[in-house]
Amino acid sequence: MTRDVQGYRGSVGPFGDVDVRSMLTSGATRHNEAVLKGEHFPETVFSGGGSGGVPSLDGGWLQIDGIPVRIDLRVKGVRKGSRWLDMWYLDRQYTYRSAGQGKEAVLSRGPVTITIDRAVGKPGVERMGRAEGGADATDLAIAIVFEQVDTACLTLTGALLAIPKGFLMGNGRDEG
Repeated sequence: MTRDVQGYRGSVGPFGDVDVRSMLTSGATRHNEAVLKGEHFPETVFSGGGSGGVPSLDGGWLQIDGIPVRIDLRVKGVRKGSRWLDMWYLDRQYTYRSAGQGKEAVLSRGPVTITIDRAVGKPGVERMGRAEGGADATDLAIAIVFEQVDTACLTLTGALLAIPKGFLMGNGRDEG
């Protein structure tokens, strides 16, 4: 997938073209949304606060074809790799880990693993991925939409920055 001004677009093997965009929406409150669309993909929306035009994982929500996905942030300390997401959608359970914005991210569900890596291309940045274990369009949609989400709270740096922010802002969540 190739990055453009507002997101990514590209071809995902036999699943065809996909487009994921970020936008600022307004309603009762202003928030950022990342929306994934493709002919063979379920519509996938991640919404949350954030800055820089992308929604933040912290406090955000995910829906697939209008059905909410339960998301739990797991924190086992402040060490690298000690933070991840557990997600439940219908009868599926997922785990998502990210090394940070633009770095490797892994979504897994049982034998299914989707890894997305950064590759610098010309004229822009490309995201390259691989799927193992029989990934379907729903699995791929979740992994791809997170490419337009600020996942800093899953990184060591994000965890360290979240401690004083949480204390000052009173978010009430244990950051390790």
